[in-house]
Amino acid sequence: MIRSLHRPVLYLFSVFCLGFGLFFASLSPAFAAAALDPGGQTVNINGLHVNPPLGHAFGNSTDGGHSDNAESNNNTLNINSGGRVTGDAYGAYVYDSGAAAVSAIGNSVFISGGTVIGDTYGGHAFSDSGTATATGNTIYISGGSVGLNVVGGWSDPGDATYNTVTISGSPTFGATTLAGGTSTGDAFTGNTLNVWNYSGTSVAGVQNFQYYNFLLPASLKGLEVTGTVNFAGPGGATSTVTGVTMMGGGRAPQIGESISLIHAGAFTGTIANNGAVLAGKKGALLDFSFRLDQQANDLFAVVEGAQASPQAKALSEGFISGVALTNQGADLVAGKGISDAVGAGKRVAQTGAASGYGFGSFAAVSGSWSRYNTGSHIDMSSLNLIAGLSFGGDLPPGRLTVGAFFEYGSGSYNTYNSFSHTPDVKGDGNSYYLGGGILGRMDFIDTGPGNFYVEASGRMGGVHNEYNTNGLRDAMSNSARGYDTFSPYYGIHAGLGYIWKFTEKASLDLHAKYFWTRMQGADVTLATGDPVSFRDVDSHRLRFGGRFAYAINNYVAPYIGAAWEYEMDGRQRATTYGNYDIKTPTLYGSTGIGELGLTLKPSITMPLSFDLGVQGYVGKREGVTGSLQVRYEF
Repeated sequence: MIRSLHRPVLYLFSVFCLGFGLFFASLSPAFAAAALDPGGQTVNINGLHVNPPLGHAFGNSTDGGHSDNAESNNNTLNINSGGRVTGDAYGAYVYDSGAAAVSAIGNSVFISGGTVIGDTYGGHAFSDSGTATATGNTIYISGGSVGLNVVGGWSDPGDATYNTVTISGSPTFGATTLAGGTSTGDAFTGNTLNVWNYSGTSVAGVQNFQYYNFLLPASLKGLEVTGTVNFAGPGGATSTVTGVTMMGGGRAPQIGESISLIHAGAFTGTIANNGAVLAGKKGALLDFSFRLDQQANDLFAVVEGAQASPQAKALSEGFISGVALTNQGADLVAGKGISDAVGAGKRVAQTGAASGYGFGSFAAVSGSWSRYNTGSHIDMSSLNLIAGLSFGGDLPPGRLTVGAFFEYGSGSYNTYNSFSHTPDVKGDGNSYYLGGGILGRMDFIDTGPGNFYVEASGRMGGVHNEYNTNGLRDAMSNSARGYDTFSPYYGIHAGLGYIWKFTEKASLDLHAKYFWTRMQGADVTLATGDPVSFRDVDSHRLRFGGRFAYAINNYVAPYIGAAWEYEMDGRQRATTYGNYDIKTPTLYGSTGIGELGLTLKPSITMPLSFDLGVQGYVGKREGVTGSLQVRYEF
């Protein structure tokens, strides 16, 4: 039973506070609010001891005497580390012997540390001749020690409804009964008990709550009650469980597993939605369905189903952006990079013909804006560059060019994900890669109107990726934020082509190329405690195309080209909590490519040349790329 104070004692205490309030204000902030104002006060008890002969702490205390009404509303009492109350703690206390209506509404008690020896009340209202109301009061206990009972609202005579008690963290309770309200009228309707991420001690009893809401810790530990939990309300009403969720981290419960929400000495009454199936979450990434099952001493949540949240795909969108960026680097190597290396490795005579052997340096840079349609989409602005040395020499089959290079790429991106029944998720990030490789090309001697060639390259390095989103949140509204990863990458490309020379000035380059890129996966833990394992990503691309070039003179040669590319894989597979698959974004599909460019050579005798180009993309990849290559022959 809830312990109450005798009315005469409370009345004498109120008069005492009113008459000597200014004196106690100078001694203790716990009584300052009581003497100065009947509402809207905040009292903090931090390192303060409220001791006998008074012993009680108030967010506000009023004695209306004889008036039409008396109220004490919207007050706050904070008890923090080091605070000690040897009596009771009240968000508000109001008494009026002659008022028609007395109310304690919207008051709050927050206990995050310290000690309360007696009872804790969100709001307490009573009157000798009128009606009393204690409603909308809140108690939040996340730490410290509470010796006796915790009551959301206490009214006499009248109702104590729509009050909320929340326990979280690891406070210590004594012989404590948690109650939504106590009154001579309705002390049940609308009162809510929140058991949120709770790992504290057991309580002695629970009563007068219409609604129960559970947020289990990662350990899946429920509430322990040594005595009775009373689900019964007035008029045959019983309590309802409104939600079951779990903090991220730890293990995920398995299908069919029974999780104890409350283990009690006994239950009075049966919850109204016993046997119902509720939807819940673990952290920000795992969706569950639970069936409520009340047994003799336990209220269970039985796991009926589980899957990774559709919104978790946003995380994979961020990770796969690293593959898209490194693929752009592969395009630069296989395009401008190799053509630049071939030109730089030539030994050029006054006539412009290549002969013998030669060394050269080459560099190419490209900047682009691209949209990758991955099932949702990624928008990326990026810069890629390559620089290296090449060597060219004549062999009996033709001319061989080999080179080594350094490569770098950087991109900033935004991800967009829309869902049918859940909110959209947007994210943004930055990624860069750094690496190097080798390349080679063999231009065979002419056969017919032109010559065949083969080419290849190999590259490796690392990709750094930083991704952020505020769209993924757990049941406590904590953001998953994002992650910061580093992943090695490897890649090769191989190509075959034929340069058809219509005239000395006009030629058509027909080619087929294959690209393989692998970016290794990574394991991350989000701010919500949810684990995510990104698997390796393999990109396999085939490209078929042609480029027509026309040398207007020895200094200017424009070109135009088109290609079709097909990505055969490019899937970002990921899991959470070991075996729950996250929806997969993919680069799989076709892209059409068109290009225009211009090769410039300032002088026939100067070993320097430039290539300016622009490429457009439609299909799986949409966007535009501008490029510049520079080569110098020694």
